[in-house]
Amino acid sequence: MIVKFCGFTSLADIEKVKSLDIDMVGFIHYKNSKRYVSVGEIKKLMLQLPKHIDKIVVVVNPTMSTIDQLVNETDLTTIQLHGEESVECVQYIRKRYSHVKIIKAISATSYKNIKSKVAFYQNYVDLFIIDTPSKHYGGSGKSFDWNILNELNDTPFLIAGGINEDKIKLIEEMHLSHAGYDIASGIETKGCKDKNKMIKIIEQVKGVK
Repeated sequence: MIVKFCGFTSLADIEKVKSLDIDMVGFIHYKNSKRYVSVGEIKKLMLQLPKHIDKIVVVVNPTMSTIDQLVNETDLTTIQLHGEESVECVQYIRKRYSHVKIIKAISATSYKNIKSKVAFYQNYVDLFIIDTPSKHYGGSGKSFDWNILNELNDTPFLIAGGINEDKIKLIEEMHLSHAGYDIASGIETKGCKDKNKMIKIIEQVKGVK
């Protein structure tokens, strides 16, 4: 199972996560997000992470120049597209930066909509995230009806949207075909990353080592 922790904004929170058994750490480069970080801050924070952790930058309907700046000025390994990006945008990343992986987030409005969006992007991206619909493109801290994922069994995807330890227990009982979890608010206490919450989720998803 893939564990992606997202929304890091400070060196103090990076210190809490960099030694943990996780796969991905995400930074949000979208100014309307309360977890927004600038390109310079992303660069500084990524330098503190070990090489084996995938470094994700979340963007919403980015310009080509924004993509260029992020790839050229940070150590990102993956770009996460969280808006209504065109196929041309995705192809631009794929052709110009073949070493960069692409994640596409999809709003969980309905199973039909998810399947349609997956079909639209699947030839160009490496992984999908299914997230709670929000006018702010995620970050709502709310969950959706996971039952709409029952038949989504031929697509690699992470579940996002208000995920925490208790909700993971419920999802695991459903035996869905998800590849893992994308978590931000569920690993926070009063707006800061909570190491104890992160450790409990890792143990729950990956097992105790």
